[in-house]
Amino acid sequence: MPKANGLKLHTIKLEKKPKPLSINSLDDIKNYIKTESLIVAYLDYTVLLGRYRNSAFEFVDSHSLDTNFKYVQRLRIFNKDEELLIWRSENGFKGRYRRDYEGDEMDVVDAEQVLFGTDADDLKNRFTKLFEKRGTEIILPFPFVELDVKDKTEGKRIFIQTRNYIDYNKACQATYVDCRFMGFTNNGKDLT
Repeated sequence: MPKANGLKLHTIKLEKKPKPLSINSLDDIKNYIKTESLIVAYLDYTVLLGRYRNSAFEFVDSHSLDTNFKYVQRLRIFNKDEELLIWRSENGFKGRYRRDYEGDEMDVVDAEQVLFGTDADDLKNRFTKLFEKRGTEIILPFPFVELDVKDKTEGKRIFIQTRNYIDYNKACQATYVDCRFMGFTNNGKDLT
């Protein structure tokens, strides 16, 4: 459970420097992520949230990465224990795979950051639209019934959980060297 400020410092085991990857197609994802996971896809024209299961992507409506992979700027496929981060570079796609709890000890800071959205609509297809009256909206890959968004107090909001990895430079100064997504929470309940 994070502290009142949303941060929790602790030590876990992990590989300190993951190897850079070359990603040639969406099929390469199944070599790393083998369990049901969440997706955040940053495309040239939008941001999509969905699920990855059985080597397939699930997004609201007819959105598809299969036909839109050329528009991907960055793609995060993640769950509580691991994340595959893919980004577009001048020479194709690169990636980083990080799995926690295997390897050397390292300090991390887990954080919960509130998402925009104080109102929600049930999209009836296992997705929920979270929005603000001023026009900001995001489609979440969770059924409306799982979300406790009727009360608009901060505790009832949706949060994204991140893990920030700490290492030390040559001057022995602590710094964040990587960050990954872990999941979402709502009113203290894990949504992953």
